[in-house]
Amino acid sequence: MIPLAEITAATRDLLATAERLDDTAVRAPSLLPGWTRGHVLTHVARNADGGTRLLTWARTGVESQEYPSLEARAAEIEDGAGRPARALAEDVRDAAARFADAFERMPDEAWERTVQW
Repeated sequence: MIPLAEITAATRDLLATAERLDDTAVRAPSLLPGWTRGHVLTHVARNADGGTRLLTWARTGVESQEYPSLEARAAEIEDGAGRPARALAEDVRDAAARFADAFERMPDEAWERTVQW
């Protein structure tokens, strides 16, 4: 398991970069074929939300899939990609905070529970 401190540091670095991007820059192509930087930032935020759902499942025992479906995942990324740069950065920041909160709430025994990724 990666310690939360490492995840937080990587998130801080990502946010520092994201906050320097303007609306034109987030609509520019990323290094991922067919994705803009807005797609990448939205993916990171939705992935954090998916991780939060899995942590919650492990903690509570109430099943909560990472994503409702692959189609829903793709639609969320596509729908969010065209937002303004400021909204994209805020989304990543807020999703990361939710993930960190869920991570910190995990009791030791929950880390041993099996969830479906």
